[in-house]
Amino acid sequence: MESLQILYIILAAVGVIFLGISIFTGGEADIDLDVGDVDFDVSDAEVGNDSVSLFSIRTLATFLLAFGLAGWSTFRGGAGITVQILSGFGAGLVVSFLYYLVMKGMYAMQGGSAISAIDLIGKTGTISIPTTDSGKGQVRIATNTGSTEYNCIEKSNKKLKLNELVNIAGVIDAGTLLVEKVK
Repeated sequence: MESLQILYIILAAVGVIFLGISIFTGGEADIDLDVGDVDFDVSDAEVGNDSVSLFSIRTLATFLLAFGLAGWSTFRGGAGITVQILSGFGAGLVVSFLYYLVMKGMYAMQGGSAISAIDLIGKTGTISIPTTDSGKGQVRIATNTGSTEYNCIEKSNKKLKLNELVNIAGVIDAGTLLVEKVK
């Protein structure tokens, strides 16, 4: 086997190994390197992986995999070194960019279930804890993902009873809604 052929096989193998590791471990890793008095620590908490990136480990692994396979196949086909490198580089760019586009599309389809208090304005809720003399109570609001409960204050300082229907009129703070009794 010629050294160039071995290089292409090694590049493809490194791509497969990194891709496999990142798929099966979720792309998370901890690195601790001690060199003399210097200590390098990189943990998954310091690396944001909440979205796809052109320079992620998986994208770079797909580049290496495609580069190695294209270089090896053009080598086996008898092409010159320039064609081998150009085909490897071209295949690496195309495959890694296609991977990036597919992953970007998949990330765009993710749904979030977090409900913001502002999103609840105009909805109807049910009083789950009646208002007290201080005017505070609790309201339960049905959402797409179940139901959520917030503290509430009645807009006109009226007392609210258990299971009364109220409209969400506003937001006082992140955990307290302004409500008014349904007429």
